[in-house]
Parts: sequence; C-alpha cells; structure tokens
Amino acid sequence: MYADGMIGNRGIIETLGNLTAGVYNYMRAANTTAYKLKDIIKQGYDYLYPPQDNTENPSESLLAYMTQAKGFSIDRFKGKK
Repeated sequence: MYADGMIGNRGIIETLGNLTAGVYNYMRAANTTAYKLKDIIKQGYDYLYPPQDNTENPSESLLAYMTQAKGFSIDRFKGKK
C-alpha cells in the first residue's frame, strides 16, 4: 500500500520518527529518559497505533436509535450470535 489513511505514507512517517528518536537518544544526557516514537510523532501516533480502550459505551441516543431497527438484538453487540 502506497499511502495509509489521512496521514499517508505510514512507512515513511514510522521510519523517520524512529530515526529521529534514535538520533535524539544518542545526543541526550545519560540521566534523562529515552525518547520514544510517541514523543516524536505526537499527533500521528494515535492514528497509526489506535489505543485499545474498550471501556467506551455507545451514547444513549445511539442505543435508542438502534433499538428501533427491525430485528435488532443487543446480543450481537455482546460478542454473541
């Protein structure tokens, strides 16, 4: 794939971010924390590696709208079929 989503060129962004983090880590003082890819590409990191937070629940209005559909079953959204 040549481009990935809104950011585009995911491989280039990851490579340049890792290279920049490596250079910064080489030049940093010994008693400071190491740079990570997340520190270098702050805005794009969440897009490239989405957080795995499963605690979000759908809003009540969305749930009310979905329950009006013909044949709706809440069990489909709980991992059951």
